[in-house]
Amino acid sequence: MKKKAALPYLVLAGVLLGVCCNSVPDGKTANPIDGVWELSHFYHLANGDTLSVDTSKVQHKIYLDGHVIWNTDPAADASEWHGYGTYTFKNDTITETLISMSKSMQSDVNTYVIPIERSKNTYKQVNTYKRNDTVFHNIEVYKKLN
Repeated sequence: MKKKAALPYLVLAGVLLGVCCNSVPDGKTANPIDGVWELSHFYHLANGDTLSVDTSKVQHKIYLDGHVIWNTDPAADASEWHGYGTYTFKNDTITETLISMSKSMQSDVNTYVIPIERSKNTYKQVNTYKRNDTVFHNIEVYKKLN
């Protein structure tokens, strides 16, 4: 049901992208990361061992003209996860600076440097963090919807 609830917003975003982005102004090249992206796989690793694989998690990112917005279904504890801000894309690295975000995202850090591996219609990002003596990796694989 949650996927169906998000569908009208994705359709609207796709229409707006189509209207806004059908042509590229003279002298500019299309940004290959601009578009609507949907999470297809999520992997959670600890010290190199896979703890979980999720192909049902609903998450979307929309990149357009230097702006980013992303959302995901609420977590099991009902916490909300979403953000809006600006981004740059250079040398297969996305740098997102969030200016508006859910309470669960709020911290002293609002800029995220995300190296990615990409092909024409997919990209993979790896978020690494350490807790105690354990190194965690969250691997997100996105597919392009438009």
